[in-house]
Amino acid sequence: MKYTFAFGLSLFIATQCAAQLGFVAGYKTFNAPKWETSWGSFLNESPYPNAGWQVGMDYWFRLKKRRIEFMPEISFASFKHSFSEGEMNLKQLGLHFNTAIYIFDLASDCNCPTFSKDGNTFGKGFFLEVSPGVSFLSNRFAGEAGLLPYYPKNSVALGGSLGAGLDIGLTDLFDYPLARFFHYPSLKSIDELRPAGVEETSLSQLFIGLRFRIHFKEMAKARYR
Repeated sequence: MKYTFAFGLSLFIATQCAAQLGFVAGYKTFNAPKWETSWGSFLNESPYPNAGWQVGMDYWFRLKKRRIEFMPEISFASFKHSFSEGEMNLKQLGLHFNTAIYIFDLASDCNCPTFSKDGNTFGKGFFLEVSPGVSFLSNRFAGEAGLLPYYPKNSVALGGSLGAGLDIGLTDLFDYPLARFFHYPSLKSIDELRPAGVEETSLSQLFIGLRFRIHFKEMAKARYR
């Protein structure tokens, strides 16, 4: 509950600033080493490492005097693996507070997208990103009932990501590529009964995708031209 409250508070703060909505989509991996070992010893096969897709939505605001931008984000990812005995479906819900630092344009006070800036695109648009957050995971196995004790059905993890992107800024509705490396030191089962023979594991994930932004201020200007 406290994480949900913190995320909601961030969104409230954002509504007091210039509005910009973002949509994120891309490819994401899932690597849980100790879960891989548990499945491998039991079935000689494991659904991990795995890969799937992720979509997300964020809300943008920034500092006035420095080009540091904040994008609290809610995301959803899906992963699937088929066994001869059945199919594993894993869903991941994430809440992260993305902070982008434009290291080559830090002193800029321009509250505008990169396409309206003069100068080198890389210098104006490259940023590093840090994103603390929490993830909730749901595992569901469709198949033989005898496998059910061997995996955690619901888990939670605290951690976050480090990333980088290039704000190309092509149009008022534009996109930019970004990459994030997520790490969660411990995935903790929140089921009443801990699965047999399954240890807590770390979780590492790589995300590569695009962020699509709607800058309401710029769209309003275009409407009245």
